Formats: sequence, C-alpha cells, structure tokens
Amino acid sequence: MQSLFSLLLLLFSAGTALAHSHLAHIIINGNLYHGYDPRPNIINFPNTVGWASTATDDGFVPPSNYTTPDIICHRSGTSPKAHAPIKAGERIHVQWNGWPQNHVGPILSYLAPCTGTQDGCTSVDKLSLRWTKVDDSSPVIIDPAQGTWVTNLLIRQNNSWQVEIPQGLKPGPYVLRNEIIALHYANKPDGAQNYPLCMNLWVEPPVMRPTATFKLDSFDAMEFYKPEDQGISVDVFGSGGPNGRLKSYVVPGPTVAVGSRPVSHSEQRLQSIRREGTPVVVMRATETVKWTTTTGVARREEVEAEVTEAPEVGKGRYDRRG
Repeated sequence: MQSLFSLLLLLFSAGTALAHSHLAHIIINGNLYHGYDPRPNIINFPNTVGWASTATDDGFVPPSNYTTPDIICHRSGTSPKAHAPIKAGERIHVQWNGWPQNHVGPILSYLAPCTGTQDGCTSVDKLSLRWTKVDDSSPVIIDPAQGTWVTNLLIRQNNSWQVEIPQGLKPGPYVLRNEIIALHYANKPDGAQNYPLCMNLWVEPPVMRPTATFKLDSFDAMEFYKPEDQGISVDVFGSGGPNGRLKSYVVPGPTVAVGSRPVSHSEQRLQSIRREGTPVVVMRATETVKWTTTTGVARREEVEAEVTEAPEVGKGRYDRRG
C-alpha cells in the first residue's frame, strides 16, 4: 500500500505540459481523494470522487454546446459512488493535471445540492442540479501590464486552486463544479474552451452551530453562459491595453452568492498530502458507507447516520457504528 501511495504522489507531483487537463485529485485537511482520468487505457481507482467523462482527449466543451448537458459536468459526465467528507468553512485543494501557460481565463466554482435521491449524488439526475457560484477568482487579470491571469497563479501553485465551502451550508451531499474557461482562441467563433470538472462532497454538520444559514441560489448550468457574452467572446491578446493586452475582464455567468468566501489570491497556497482520505458512500438517506482499502482492493464498512434536527442547520451527521 505504501509503495502504491508513493507512486501516486510521484505521478501527481510531476509537472505536465498537456494541452488540456482533468481532475487529478482533491485534498481536504491533508487527505487525498482521487479524481477521474478519462484518457484511454487508464485504470481509475474504484473510490474516485471525481465525475467520469468521455473527454478522452482531455478536451473541452465549446460555446456551441453551452445549452447541452455536456456543460454541466463535462462530456457525458456521470457521478461516482464516493463522496469526499468536508465541513462548511473548510477548504478544498483542487488539483488539475497540468495547465498550459497561454490558456488564460477565469477559474469558477459552483456548488449544487443533490436532492431527491437515497444515495447522495450517486444517482442524481444532473439535469436537476441547481447551482450556486461560490468563487469567480476575481480579479481574473492580476497584472494587466504583464498579462498575468489567475490561471498563471494556478500554474505557480502546481496547477491547483483552493475553494472554500461556505459557512452555514446545510449538511448533506453536494457536487462541486470547478471550471476553467480558456480564452486563447476566444476571439474566434466558438473559440472559448470550457473545462468543467465535477466532484462529489459530503458536507458534515459543523462542530458549532453556525450563526446564519448559507442561502443557495438555483441556476441551471445550461443557462450559465451565452457564446456572445463579453467574457466568452473576447480578444485577450490584442485588445489595445498595456503591451497590447486586455486591461480588464468581465466574468461570465451568475454572480458569486452572498455569504461565499472566495479564497483570495494571496491565500492560494498548496495543501500537503498526509494520507489517502476515506470517502463515504451514501446507501440510504440515513446511512453512509466508508471506503477502506486492503491490498489495493476496495471494501466497505457500514457507518450509521444519526439524524439530528437543528433549526437552520439541517440533518446528516453520521457516526461510526460499534
């Protein structure tokens, strides 16, 4: 097991020069949870929290597909069984599998609760997901004179981005959607490139009751953007600004929800991996299952959910049985 984990760290920490990307993994409190690699001949971990897709080229969704389900969680995106446990107010290190320098653009993060299912986000109808924007990486252009964008910051942070789960978010299953819109060809028709990566979360009840409940919005991902939006159809390299670069940028899509706390540029730092995390699988509305690994084979241990009623907090706390 140790040799497997060491190899995993080596592969994830190696720099890449890929033209496109996918979700390598996420880190929460030092715990690593696997993403999904859509490339051919890749054997993914059985306990991935990242949504699967058919983007075998590590490719993108173009503006012509903004009104199709592919924009929700990438091409033919399907939900895994596992969820990464996290508490409101904690941060997620989202690790992209490399990012090219010239693919400049915004980094956007959305949350959607999984409702109407008995297994969390596993069988959720992605068309039913309603989203709340919790981060838009503003200001997207960090230094207009030098042409420095937030994607350059992401690259400097080993191709990673920090997302904070809002304080007061009701416990339960959620999908986190972390997206980069690459704008290097956005001056051409259908030229912007969207990379929407999704992962399942299990938001646990907080240690202390929050002072306020975070209010979710209800946006349909297939209505986020239009091809003619100012932040989608844009010339980022020849716009008459300093040194011919764009001076300012209008972020497309919904506004960031009230109560969100986007992680500032100065706080964007790497999280260290201390161990492999143990995802949970929601079996019924009142029960979860923790994944464990023995000699590389995933098995499951039942964990009973203790349902608690708390005003403006919700329910979903689970404790290990026995």
